[in-house]
Amino acid sequence: MARPSLLDKEELRLRSRIAFASGCAAFALAAGGLLVAPPATATTTAATTTAADYSRVDLVRPPSAPITVPASYPLQTPLTEVPTDPTDASLLRGVTPYDAIAPQLNALAARSDRVSTQVVGKSGLGRDIYLVTVTAPETAAETAQQTEWRDRLKYEPAAAAADAELMAGYKVPVWFNGNIHGNEWEGSDAILDYIEGVATAEDAETEALLEGNRLYFTVTNNPDGRALGQRAVAAGYDPNRDMITGATSEAAVIRDLSSVLQPTYFIDIHGYTGILQVEPCGPPHGENYEYDLFLPHAYATALEIERRVVEADVPGNTYLAEDGSATTDNTGKILIPYRDIRAGWDDWPPIFAPQYVAFQGAITNTVELPLGRTPNETPEEIAEGQANADIDIEVAGIVMDASVDYIDANRDALLSNQVAIFERGVTGAPAVDIPADVSAADLPSGMPSEWTEIWDETDVYTTEYPRAYVIPVDGTQRSVSDAETLVAQLLAHGVEVSRTTAATSVGGVSYPAGTYLVDMHQSVRGLANVLLAEGSDISSRVPEMYDVSAWSLSLLWGADVQAIGSTTDPLPTVSLEPVTAIAPTGSVPTGADYLAFEPRGVVEYQAVNALLADGVALEQFEDGTVALRADAAGLAAAEEAAAVFGIDFIATTAERVRAEDGKALDALRVAYSGTHEDRDALAKLGFADVVVVAPDTLTSGTASLEGADVLYVGRALSFTPEQAAGRTVVEEFLAAGGDVVGRGGAGAAFVADFGLATLTAQTGTQSSNGIVSVETPADGVLGDYAQDTAFVSPALWFAGFDESVAVEQSYAAEDTFVAGHWVDSEGQSRSDAAGKASAVSFSTQSGTEAFLFGTSPVFRNHPVGAFSDVARALLAVAPEGAAVEVPGPRSRLRRRGRRSRRSRLRLRSRRPRRGRLRLLSRPSRLSRPSRLSRLRLRPFRRGRP
Repeated sequence: MARPSLLDKEELRLRSRIAFASGCAAFALAAGGLLVAPPATATTTAATTTAADYSRVDLVRPPSAPITVPASYPLQTPLTEVPTDPTDASLLRGVTPYDAIAPQLNALAARSDRVSTQVVGKSGLGRDIYLVTVTAPETAAETAQQTEWRDRLKYEPAAAAADAELMAGYKVPVWFNGNIHGNEWEGSDAILDYIEGVATAEDAETEALLEGNRLYFTVTNNPDGRALGQRAVAAGYDPNRDMITGATSEAAVIRDLSSVLQPTYFIDIHGYTGILQVEPCGPPHGENYEYDLFLPHAYATALEIERRVVEADVPGNTYLAEDGSATTDNTGKILIPYRDIRAGWDDWPPIFAPQYVAFQGAITNTVELPLGRTPNETPEEIAEGQANADIDIEVAGIVMDASVDYIDANRDALLSNQVAIFERGVTGAPAVDIPADVSAADLPSGMPSEWTEIWDETDVYTTEYPRAYVIPVDGTQRSVSDAETLVAQLLAHGVEVSRTTAATSVGGVSYPAGTYLVDMHQSVRGLANVLLAEGSDISSRVPEMYDVSAWSLSLLWGADVQAIGSTTDPLPTVSLEPVTAIAPTGSVPTGADYLAFEPRGVVEYQAVNALLADGVALEQFEDGTVALRADAAGLAAAEEAAAVFGIDFIATTAERVRAEDGKALDALRVAYSGTHEDRDALAKLGFADVVVVAPDTLTSGTASLEGADVLYVGRALSFTPEQAAGRTVVEEFLAAGGDVVGRGGAGAAFVADFGLATLTAQTGTQSSNGIVSVETPADGVLGDYAQDTAFVSPALWFAGFDESVAVEQSYAAEDTFVAGHWVDSEGQSRSDAAGKASAVSFSTQSGTEAFLFGTSPVFRNHPVGAFSDVARALLAVAPEGAAVEVPGPRSRLRRRGRRSRRSRLRLRSRRPRRGRLRLLSRPSRLSRPSRLSRLRLRPFRRGRP
């Protein structure tokens, strides 16, 4: 298809020249991909007084907009057009700036009744995210029929497959996503060109295509990144690593659209790999896909794209040379990872858009356009970058043409494929294993077979589905609020969850009414399992991974989850009701003089911080319970916390408050040197009074530690000789007994740099990541409501310290690594980490209380369960606040015998104003199997005791 353009190319070049001539340095950096945008969430940069805020911070991102199928097609409500932005980084690349996209789409909709436009979400900075649908016009009745057929395909696949009218009349959904990485621009331009071509073409072939298909386009998935010239969204996250977490609205749009559009085929257009690259991927392959149905067409499509691109022989395009390099000589080959990259470009994690969308029964490909960015520091470099863009756009157009042609030609087979994936899920069929020696003769008639020439034992990854997952909400649950958060996350992904309406027993374990149950006989069982299963240790199977290797919500989101049975077992006999939303309701007992609650999960820490900000005195007992006085103000605050956060308060007494050796909590001002991950974790915990600090801002005086209670170090806080003034600010804070919480290498380096403690920190191999087993002392900071597992990327452990440093958590001595990828290397192996400290605390002579994490508690904001540990550490090291008032005298040192290790450690320093650290020994809790040990009792575990 020839490349049309609604935006005049000369106009675009003129805007580009004006932008360069203006001398906008930030603009030039942006186009080179170097500009880091400010966070989407405003943060405090100077000390402020924070008022009480009883609003709940979402831990699960709700749908970014009401995404609905139009009642009929076309839907042509004009898109809102925005002012021209002369600093849009797209301009120097010579591609369409964001401000020009809505006018183009509005013009196309005005010209063609095939084009529908709608806004399906907002970016972090508030830009509209557009969905364009191109299809033949439909009446309301026809659209309703298509919607009914879509749902039958998913939820009644056997009946749908037997319905000849449905299978012949259903419009196959094909979805192209562009510009998920902001400075990979050309996918959006190719999409705009393609939309114009199919919207205005008058040939019979195009008419037939649109009668039988709906073509969907998310033109720019990351409009902020596009305008800013950066890969990430404005908030700092990579949206193509965020599909299962939902830290970004941009990723949530894909999450939400995937179940609404239910695409049969999905293509995500990226750049730049030096040579056009089209998936499918090499091993390891995700365990929860129906790979025997996925791979044949994904590879056949890639081969067809290769044939068409080679045939087009676009001047300036590159091809795969025999030695793996790029060449402008047409060798007849592009890059196809399944064939050409047998390690290091995998589809193991579901964090990428195509790998996520595949769980809707779709065949998916990531397309990486060939020619990359230039520095844009001279007119010649800008011209080169714009020439590259022109080539990329032309190549992308060929990719889209070839893909749609393949899909249209294989429409019946692809739709049958999707129905078969849903059918396996609904019926609970065992996973189909592809043998290492598979051949074309083994395949069903008509199934593409080219892939079998490559498949071998390195491609074989299998899974065993449980019959169901059970999420308790009784006394056996570590955190009911974290469990509800996990269920809310499952619902956001379209996983079906039920609740028992009566008590039941499974495998000798009793569960009360209200227990959550995920029946694995459902259409998206692969998605449910990839979210809830522990995962696998694949360290010995592949030399390297492209990205993360483990992500289990069951092990990282703070809740106890049990898998029961095998997929072919019957479901336990119990009455169930579907769960459509989580709306926790709290309670406050009447007539109590004092109230208490247990901060077991993240939501409770939001409540703790809201109550403290409201001036309510809180005291934490030895067992972790938090108490407050139920006077008029305290009772009103508790009722607000119950209503907003779902806190169930219990009555306690003045006698207990008086007798407990507790710590009075304080509303904290947290100064932090960290990333977007730290920023958002603190916000999700309810720490609203925060000060962002960095070496340059502390040196210049634009940031200060004045009034800060705790310094949180999540990113390097080191100073050059020229930044001596900034270093002095930190030294004065520490000399005054300022407290510190740090994580990872940055935290360890800070402790070493400022001489706070003698210890060494060792990391695992740089690319290692995954889920580890941890052991937590009952009398430690993290001893209340302890978790058995943690995420590492990579693991870091502490050694070389004396008894003045307390071990707060350790990597398990046995079965250290649960799931992920950790290749052994001398001194950096899991065996080196086993039994070593993964978290430590200590005090200094000046009164500083410090806590260090060696795990990765805020990684991409995914391990939500670990957020609570961050809150515990911050509140533990911080100064004491106002004590809860009780009648009569109180004695802080009333217990006989030896004080706990933590209490004695913290008695070293008594600081005026700041108080002392009150970290207290916990009495033994009721004994119950750890979450990890209970998970290991599951019948479907592979290769682990």
